Amino acid sequence: MLLTLLCLSLTGAGPADAAGGGKDEERTGKLTVDIGWDASREKVVVRKRCTYTLGIRSEALAQLRMMGVGFCQGYSVKRDGEAAGYDSWDAPAVRVTQESSRSPVRVETNSAVHLSRRSGPQRLDVRVNVASAFKHAPEGLPGVWTVEVRAPRWSFRGIKGPVASQSPGVVTWRVTTASQDAPAMVGTVALERTVETTKPPSSRRQSRAEPVTVFGLAVCGIGVVAACLVVRLAGPAVPRRWATVAMVLTVAACPLAFLGTQGQREIWRYSGPPSDPSGQEWAPGPALGMWLWYVLPVAGWWFSHRLVTRRPPSTRVLVVSGAAPLLVLPLLAAGGTVLTPAGWGRLVGLLLLTLALFLVLHCLAERGTAVRRWAAAGGTFMWIVGLTYGLGGAPIMTDDDSTVTTYEAAAVLVCTWPVAVWLTSLLGPVLGRTPRPAVRAVSCAAFWALVLSPFLVAHMTTPPQAWSDTWDYYKRSFFTGYMGFPLCAVAVCGVVLQLVYLIRRGALGDRGRAAEPVGRVLLVCGVLMALGNPSLRTLSMWGDALAVLCTALGSLWLIPLGSDATAAGFRRVSRKAHARLMGRWVRTQLLWDTRADFQRASRSALVDGDMSAAEFSERWEKLDVPGGRGDPATRLARVKRCALGTSAGTAPRSAGAAGAALALLLALPWAAYKLVTADPVGADAFMPFHLEEVSKALRFAHWALYGFVFGYFYALLRGSTPIAKAAALMAVVLPAEVLAMIPLTVDPQFTRNPSWNDMVVACGGLAGQTFVVCMGLGLVWEWWLARAAALKWSQVRNFRRLSSITVPLGTVLVAAATAFATVVAGAWAQQELQPPPGTPSSSPAAQVQPGQAGR
Repeated sequence: MLLTLLCLSLTGAGPADAAGGGKDEERTGKLTVDIGWDASREKVVVRKRCTYTLGIRSEALAQLRMMGVGFCQGYSVKRDGEAAGYDSWDAPAVRVTQESSRSPVRVETNSAVHLSRRSGPQRLDVRVNVASAFKHAPEGLPGVWTVEVRAPRWSFRGIKGPVASQSPGVVTWRVTTASQDAPAMVGTVALERTVETTKPPSSRRQSRAEPVTVFGLAVCGIGVVAACLVVRLAGPAVPRRWATVAMVLTVAACPLAFLGTQGQREIWRYSGPPSDPSGQEWAPGPALGMWLWYVLPVAGWWFSHRLVTRRPPSTRVLVVSGAAPLLVLPLLAAGGTVLTPAGWGRLVGLLLLTLALFLVLHCLAERGTAVRRWAAAGGTFMWIVGLTYGLGGAPIMTDDDSTVTTYEAAAVLVCTWPVAVWLTSLLGPVLGRTPRPAVRAVSCAAFWALVLSPFLVAHMTTPPQAWSDTWDYYKRSFFTGYMGFPLCAVAVCGVVLQLVYLIRRGALGDRGRAAEPVGRVLLVCGVLMALGNPSLRTLSMWGDALAVLCTALGSLWLIPLGSDATAAGFRRVSRKAHARLMGRWVRTQLLWDTRADFQRASRSALVDGDMSAAEFSERWEKLDVPGGRGDPATRLARVKRCALGTSAGTAPRSAGAAGAALALLLALPWAAYKLVTADPVGADAFMPFHLEEVSKALRFAHWALYGFVFGYFYALLRGSTPIAKAAALMAVVLPAEVLAMIPLTVDPQFTRNPSWNDMVVACGGLAGQTFVVCMGLGLVWEWWLARAAALKWSQVRNFRRLSSITVPLGTVLVAAATAFATVVAGAWAQQELQPPPGTPSSSPAAQVQPGQAGR
C-alpha cells in the first residue's frame, strides 16, 4: 500500500511541474547577438536569436499567444558612443514547438536590425543587461540566461561582466535575473573595425549651424541680385548707399534665423496650456518669419513709394506702417495673451529710443541732406524692427498648437498685410502708370488671399479624417516651420510682375532702366523653381543654396554690369540693317578663307616662277579684310559680332517669347519623364491646395525662364555668336541645376536611399538636358539669323568643317544619351523598390511633414 501511494505521488508531481514550468531559476534561456553583414555587404546587421522554454500555464505563454511576439530583449548597441541608427529591420519570426499538450513550450525568436550605412573606423558598444529587461516582463520566463555575442573579424575590447567563456570572435556571459540591480550582472564589450563601403552613408547627423549657414549663402546670392536691381531703380544718386541698404536688409535674415526669439517669450503671459519645447533641429522661427512677412515688405513698400514720388515715404505711410503691429496687442489679449509689466517697460523704452534717434538725425543733419529727409523713416523702421521682434515671442507666433482662435487668426492677418501692399505698390512702376484705387484694392485683396490661402482655408474648413494631420500642419503658426506656399506665391507673383515690366519695355529700341538687373533676378528665380515650390526648406538645402549663390554670381558675368548701354546699338538694328551686316560678314569671311587658300596655292607658283613677287603682293593686298583699325583677325571678329550679335530687327519681347516657347519644346521630353517618375521636393501623400500640381508646373516652367532670358537679353549676353552666348548661358545654368540635384541623390537628409549610381545618372541626365536646351537655343537662333538675312544656314555655318559638324551632332548624341540614362535610371529605380524575395523589411524613417523635403 505504501509503495502504491509513493508511485501515485511521483506520477502527480510530473504533470504539476510540467504545467507550472518548474521554478524559473532552474531553466536557462539563451540570447545570441550576431553582428554580420547584409547581402550587399554594405551595412552592418545585428541579428538576435532567443531560445527558451515556457510553462503551459505561465503568463509569458499567454502573452505570447495574445500578442504573437516572443520575448527577446536584454541588450543594447551603441555606435561611436551614440544610439545606433538603423535603416530597416526584418520582421520578427517566432517559432513555437511543443512535444505534447502537457510538455513545456519551446520558443525561438529571430529578428535583425540593419544599421545605417557608414564607412570608416567604427566602434560598437554592446551592453548586456537582461535583469533590467525583466522589470516589465511577464512571469514565467527563465531566471538564468546565457548571452552570446558573435562578431567575426571584429576586435574585442573592454570585456566586463560575468564572462562564462571566450573564444576568437565570440564572448559568452551567464547572467541571472534574480538581482536586478546588481552591477555584476551587467556585461559590456566594445567591438572595433574599419568598414569600407562603396555607397554613400545612409544617415548623418545634421548640426544646427549647417542649415543656418546654408540659408545664409542663399540669402547672400539673392541679396546680390536684389542690390543690383535696387541700385538701377534708384538712379545714379549715391548707388553705393542704396546697395549697402539692400544687402544689409537681406543678409539680416541670417542672424535672425540663428538667434530666434527665445529671449522675448518671458514678456508674454499666456492663459492657455504650455506649448511643447522645440526640437534640437533648426526650423525657421518667428523672428525670421516676422522679418520676411512684415519688415522686408514694409521696406519694399517704402522704396516703391520713393520710385513713384521721388521722395521719402510720407507721414501717412509711416504712421500706418508703425501703428499696425500695435493692433496685435488687443487681439492677443482677447485670446488670453497679454504683455507682462516687463514687456510694457520694454515697449516704452523702444518708443523713447526711437524718438531719440529721430531727434538726433533731424537736428544734427544739415537741412536738405538725405539723412535729414530720411530721419523719420529711419526712426519708424527702428520702431518696427524692435516691435516685430518682440511680437515674435508671443505664443501664437512660436508654438505648434493648431488650435488658433479667431482673434489669433486676425492677429496673423495684421502681421501679413505688408506683403500684399508691397506687391500692389509695384503695379505702378511695372505698368508705367498709377492704377485706379479700385484696381489697387482688388489687387491687394487678391495678393493677400493668395499668400494666406492655405492658412485661412485650413481654419475655415473641416478636412476628411485622412487629411486631419496634414490640415493641422497648415493650421499652425504662419511664422514658424517651413510653410512653402507663401514664399512660392510671392516668388510667382514677383516673376509675373517682372515679365509684365519686360514686355512693356520690350519694344524695338526701348531701353528700360531696370531691364538689365531684372534679367539676373529672373535667372535666380528660375533656379529657385528648379526643384518645384520655392520655400525655406529648399533654401536650407546646401545644394539649392549653392545653386542660388552660383547663379547670382554667374549672372553678373553672363549679363555684365552696364551691358544695356554698350549693347544698345545692337538692339536697335532693323531687319534691313541686319541683312547688310550679314552680307558684309559673309563677304569678309569669304575673303579671309580665300586669302588662306591663296597662300597655300601660291607657294608652288612662286617656286616654279609662274607668279612674280609683285603679282603675289598685289593680290594679297586685295584679299585683305576691309577696315583700317586693328589687325585682320580683330576686324573679322568685329564684323562677325555685328552680324550675329543683333536681334535681326525683332523686338526683345517677341524674341523672349520665342526663346521661352523653344526652351519648353526642347525640355518637353525630359519634363514628361520627370512628371511620371519623380515627385516634387516636399511632396507627401496628402498635399492639399493642389500644391503638388503647382510644384510640377513650376519645375517645368523654369526652363521657359532660361529661354526667355536668352531671347530677351540676347544682345546683352556674353559672347559674339549664338553658340557662344548659349554656351555662356549653359556655363551659368548647368552647375546650378546639377548642384540642386546632388543632395537629392546622395545626402541622407533628403533621400531615403543614397546612391552614387543614382547621382551619376540623375546629374548626367540633367546635364544632358541642360546642354540640349542651351545648344538647341543657340543653333535655332543661328538658323533664324541666317533666314532673316535671306541667307542659307550653310552660308553662315560651314558644315565642311569638323567643328561645325560636331556641335549639332553632339547635341543629338547628348539627347540620345539623356534618353538612355532616363531609361536606365527607371529600371534601377524599379529594382531598388522591389525588396529581395523572402526578406520582409520596413523602414522606420520619420513621416514627412507637408511642405518639407522628402527624406
